[in-house]
Amino acid sequence: MRIRNAISAAVVVASAAAGMITASGGTAQAQTPAVWVPPFQKCTPFDQNGFKGDVCVNRIGWGPQEFLGLGDIQAFPGNCAKFRVDVVDPDGTAVHSVDNIPCATGSVGTARYLAELHVNGRAYARLVGFDSAGNTLLSVNSEIIVSPYDNH
Repeated sequence: MRIRNAISAAVVVASAAAGMITASGGTAQAQTPAVWVPPFQKCTPFDQNGFKGDVCVNRIGWGPQEFLGLGDIQAFPGNCAKFRVDVVDPDGTAVHSVDNIPCATGSVGTARYLAELHVNGRAYARLVGFDSAGNTLLSVNSEIIVSPYDNH
């Protein structure tokens, strides 16, 4: 009986606290940021050879981890023809790429890779820029991001 009374009292206190939060104007929506940023993201800024922006790697998922590689371009030189975004294993092997992305400002590409054995629970993103002849103008890597299930 004491346990039942204690549980009932805890429910009353929790309900009252929730009511006070709502009455004071605090809502979950008011606490949500205007722009959602993935909780597991590492971005590396760059400003070189006329290119300016960030290359980012995200890790999402509660079970199997998915790694996303993407770029955010603020400026690029006039001879830039295309971008490629890779998700890369820490040994340097690109495990998934999005290629032939026309040079433009804003978000470019999203290379998605479901983490299995290839990335060993760790990965990074690579952003590569090319001219129209296929020459590399830019190659920038993000930091390595680690899965919580990494056994290394």
